Amino acid sequence: MKNLILCASLCATFLYGYTQEDDHNIEVRAKETYRFTTGDKAHPVVVKQTQTTEYYCNNFRVDLPIVEQYDDQLELNNIEAKVNGTKMRNLKPTHEYYGGDGIFYSDARVCYFTLPIQKKETSSQVTVEKTTLDPRYFTSIYFTDKYFQAKKEIDLIVPQWMKLEIKEYNFAGFNIISSKTTESGNTIYHYTISNAEGFKKEKGAPGMSHLAPHLLIMCKEAEIGGTSITYFKTLQDQYTWYHQLIGEVGNDHDLIRNKAIELTRSLNTDTAKVKALFQWVQDNIRYIAFEDGIAGFKPAKAQDVLGKKYGDCKGMANLMAEMLKGLGLDARICWLGTNHIAYDYSTPSLCVDNHMICAWLYKGKIYYLDPTETYIGFNEIAERIQGRQVLIENGKSYLLERIPMAYPSQNLSIEKRKLAIRGNDLVGSANQTWKGENKEWILTKLHTSKSDKVEEQFMKFLGEGNANYEITDLKVFNLDDYNADLRIEYNLVIKDAVVAVGKEMFIDLDNRKDFADMDIDTASRKFPYQFYFKTHLLFETEVDLPANATVATMPEALQIDNPAYLMRGKYKLDKSRLFYAREIELKNTWLPRAHFGEWNLNIGKLNEFYNNQLALTNK
Repeated sequence: MKNLILCASLCATFLYGYTQEDDHNIEVRAKETYRFTTGDKAHPVVVKQTQTTEYYCNNFRVDLPIVEQYDDQLELNNIEAKVNGTKMRNLKPTHEYYGGDGIFYSDARVCYFTLPIQKKETSSQVTVEKTTLDPRYFTSIYFTDKYFQAKKEIDLIVPQWMKLEIKEYNFAGFNIISSKTTESGNTIYHYTISNAEGFKKEKGAPGMSHLAPHLLIMCKEAEIGGTSITYFKTLQDQYTWYHQLIGEVGNDHDLIRNKAIELTRSLNTDTAKVKALFQWVQDNIRYIAFEDGIAGFKPAKAQDVLGKKYGDCKGMANLMAEMLKGLGLDARICWLGTNHIAYDYSTPSLCVDNHMICAWLYKGKIYYLDPTETYIGFNEIAERIQGRQVLIENGKSYLLERIPMAYPSQNLSIEKRKLAIRGNDLVGSANQTWKGENKEWILTKLHTSKSDKVEEQFMKFLGEGNANYEITDLKVFNLDDYNADLRIEYNLVIKDAVVAVGKEMFIDLDNRKDFADMDIDTASRKFPYQFYFKTHLLFETEVDLPANATVATMPEALQIDNPAYLMRGKYKLDKSRLFYAREIELKNTWLPRAHFGEWNLNIGKLNEFYNNQLALTNK
């Protein structure tokens, strides 16, 4: 699914990040006007926009990168710049196709140049004129900028013949004033934002639509000269537009059916066939992002994806559905927005979704298949689509469902060790199991490595760069079966893990120390933290103690349990055997700013537990 540029996908890349910038060297004053007007036969309604931005220097001179984007639906009509009120006559912007963020091909183009601000208390100005050729693609207006915004005015001029709805998002905490007036048959929506801090990137921040103040523009219909043009008055209108595109794809049903039969010839059950085809697409079709005009919403032909061995989410979902249909199974194409997006289908707009998957309807249950998740198993659901509304193909109508939430146990990671003390070393065996997105994360790391020697990569990963962590006899299970848990077994020597001080021996039994460095800088961070996925981590070790050893100091147990996460650990002595267990469960991926203090306090307790080493003494 095309990530709409007007939904700020490129704005986020070039202009914004997600943490406020307290350097006020540059102040911005801006005026933006968006006017609906009539166009030509091919584009009966267009949106003309003019944006004038003044950059004022408070302290020291600077050269600012100016970037403007456009594409097949958004024309760049004119751009000019002034320095200290004088037009830049030698302005020669560079124009090129946008290729960042892992996008293989996009119709999006960028125009960029350097704008000088010559000294303190001077300003430079940029004016840009653009035209949106189809109101469907005019979806949002964002208020914020990378720099401190002293003032920004936005005017949206809507003739009586144009029907739309405006929704306001994330206004709380910002100084935004709005008004609505009527003039010469137009409704004018006027907004002003003042003294807004700049937005800059923060690791783990949610998508910008969750955070930045903006308007969602839902264009519904136009009445021009007695002719009615319907855009997205209802979700049915949006689905009808999508479904029409699906109907125009032109899949070669026979070719795809023959391939599906070939791949599942030896399998007897429908579930086994679906699993096999799902993993085949995961393994053999490389995901790329392809965003090109209407093709940003229209899948590539299934036979083209099959032949080229690559496709975007739309092409992969179409191939997956076509293969299942070829076997007589009830497969549907689905549209949805990942958790990067703040909206749902109660707001019909091209901004609502950015992804496409396949659904298999079987015995009253819906199985969601997302082959862009390369190493995830059948009926495992990635965090980014859990709980999201999903629009499911259903002939001329549609099904609107919600993808189930998964428990942290879907992504369980277990590490168990049986060790004994040999001098200064710990010697024994270990086994580990990964499920769900933890499994996917491990397999991604292994398969993206430059080395094709899996054992070597596993040893490097397990050793975490510690030369004293020696692994032998490594056995790997289910490496190529994503529908099973990834497991390993190995023998282990941890050199110099036992430190003797007089008659006492100190042992650190947990070299993993998961989440130890996850405290949050509350002084600088301004936005919530969003973890990649819910997780459940178990780490268990049992140690056979020497005959003459006893426990001198037993660290206190750790017990933290709240609705968002669990952290606990303990030591237990049973005769000559010592047991260590540590568990971390992340129940919710969204950590609000209001909870940062409590989170840091608990991470401090976790680190204290990690640092309180076990002490043994000779009898």
